[in-house]
Amino acid sequence: IPQIVNKNVSQVIENSEYKNFEIIALDSVFKDGVPSGTILTQDPRAGSIVKKGRKIYITVASNSCKMISMPLCTDKGLKSAIQTLVDAGLRVENIMYRTGEVDNVVVSQTYKNKPISKGSDIVSGQAVGLVVEVRDITKKVRIPDITGKTQKDAEIMLWKAGLNVGKKICQGAIDDAHTRVVSFSPSNDEANIGTAINLTLMNDTEKAYRRQLEDFRQEREIERQIEQNDSLEEEPIEE
Repeated sequence: IPQIVNKNVSQVIENSEYKNFEIIALDSVFKDGVPSGTILTQDPRAGSIVKKGRKIYITVASNSCKMISMPLCTDKGLKSAIQTLVDAGLRVENIMYRTGEVDNVVVSQTYKNKPISKGSDIVSGQAVGLVVEVRDITKKVRIPDITGKTQKDAEIMLWKAGLNVGKKICQGAIDDAHTRVVSFSPSNDEANIGTAINLTLMNDTEKAYRRQLEDFRQEREIERQIEQNDSLEEEPIEE
């Protein structure tokens, strides 16, 4: 199977290089900044060995944006609010925290730094900001293990944990189904709520994908062992 993600669907269909495959578009999705007709995803993935005439199912970028109705995320727990956004086809721009009477409840939703109410028109795929009230703004949360997860799944896991997504570096073709996390920083087990986690991503068809994933996991395990040894050495010795 050839790599056709990021190519124009018309050029792929007309190119004799792909005559041994049948290209079938399953869906068209608006993606800001991506030219219409660009192939966003493919299945099977590039590099797969298949029989001649195999169908390749693709998702293509459209030239029109899909408007949806903004859901209500306020007065909900953070995890519930995140799921509401994701189910509606939206993303999280950032999670901001403030101290208050309630704990871990969304009190405000914003779009482009302005409040947005339930039922307002918004383009599918856009990012919404959430303000969350907590009793302790300095509390720590566990950083989920997102290694090997797709970019979308990793982001959802971080948001639900109360963390933000920081800078993203991607190696290889960007493909929603095959762009996966090979490392992240900070790589501690815990972080303060709202901490931005930077992601290093790689297309899982890249030869170096498995090696980089394993290298990072080994590095994290070594760091954990060093931290455990340091904590044991700091414990007072009873006489």
